Amino acid sequence: MPPAPAVLIHNPGAGTSHRADPTQLRAALRDAGFDAEYRPTRTPHDLGPALSGPLPGPVFIAGGDGTFRAAALHLTGRDATVGVIPLGTSNNIARTLDLTGDPVDIARAYRTATRHPFDAGRVQAPWGEDVFFEAFGCGLFADVLHAYDPTAPKSPLRAAQALLTTLPGFQAQPVPTCIDGHPSPAPPLTLLEIMNIQSTGNGLHLAPDAHPGDGLLNLIRVNGQHPDSLAAYATAMLRGQFDTLPSVQEDVAATFTLHATGQHVGQVFHVDGETRTHPGGPVHVQVWAGALHVLRPD
Repeated sequence: MPPAPAVLIHNPGAGTSHRADPTQLRAALRDAGFDAEYRPTRTPHDLGPALSGPLPGPVFIAGGDGTFRAAALHLTGRDATVGVIPLGTSNNIARTLDLTGDPVDIARAYRTATRHPFDAGRVQAPWGEDVFFEAFGCGLFADVLHAYDPTAPKSPLRAAQALLTTLPGFQAQPVPTCIDGHPSPAPPLTLLEIMNIQSTGNGLHLAPDAHPGDGLLNLIRVNGQHPDSLAAYATAMLRGQFDTLPSVQEDVAATFTLHATGQHVGQVFHVDGETRTHPGGPVHVQVWAGALHVLRPD
């Protein structure tokens, strides 16, 4: 049987891109039964032309979570099929799909892959419309991410500085929320995250039970009045038990509305690894069931 046509997107700037170059990945995909056409994309702006028009087959995305987001934004709603080859730093998407290990081995493992739905989240907000694949939220993580400036080159030093400058002045805020149309009171929150997958950021394993193909989103809220210790949060994330902590409330639903009040004007929200500044007004979030399909090796 001749190999099936496919497309390969490779980000040479991903955190661990040195682990596999396009030539190695094309050879591994050929072993898996795919003749992957490599379409070079030096910047995110190259992805539009590279992914426009009819696709010959699956799109294999070799990169990190940022590369996945940038490519997936051009593929949602097109009945497209994606294969993830993790080359990033955090690889939250890949880890949720149980894709860990050597990227060449993962590419070769697609020989026995099956197709599964992959949801997204749709956001309608005063700043416009957004789509997320990992998580959307506000609170401490969004504030730190904004201080870090995700549009600048990655830097562990800047990440530490962002954390140290944000923590001293951070205050928990009330975020009135409706879940599937029903009000859901909560105390002032340190963190509010609507999760499509299990983790976001640099390994924030907040929703261990989240499933990106169940047609639902997981709302994680952290009580800012009665928090657990930092050690408890860190340990729970490592153990995949964050949602069991006393200060953490989890709700699973298809739609959420955040009723921001005047005090929320200027509040920062994050959409995956990007940030938005809130000008005031309600924020509506709903699941986009089956926005994409992903291949998962059996």
